[in-house]
Amino acid sequence: MAKKATTPVGAGSTFNIMDQTPPPPVDGISGAEAADILGIAELSVSRLVHSGVLRKAVRGQRHGLERAEVERLALERWRPGRPYWVTALDAADILGVTRRRVTQLAERGFLPAVQHEGRWLFRRHQVEVVANAREARKLRGTLGTGT
Repeated sequence: MAKKATTPVGAGSTFNIMDQTPPPPVDGISGAEAADILGIAELSVSRLVHSGVLRKAVRGQRHGLERAEVERLALERWRPGRPYWVTALDAADILGVTRRRVTQLAERGFLPAVQHEGRWLFRRHQVEVVANAREARKLRGTLGTGT
């Protein structure tokens, strides 16, 4: 039987390395990024962490807030005009299409979205990426025709 590796931890005690499970990797965001998503001040994010509304995956870690948890809270507190989430009408304005076309794209999975309280909401930065890609395709098409 193989001997388990141990490493000294303190005065006379040992800690079994084989039994140690590493913490899961944290793809966390900073308090500043969370503040942008929530549309609040960074100090308010700290207050949400201290009050237990938001938790840090690893205490003391600078980028320890879970993006999914922050986005969930942003959805719960969503109001029109907040910068992170946009409605189908706002997304339609950004993309230059109709609101109905935006909902079709979301229903078919071509435009990332969530349904919240019966309405489609889109992450503004994702809609802007799609709009930029559409614009780039248009430009590439005009450059290729020699006009």
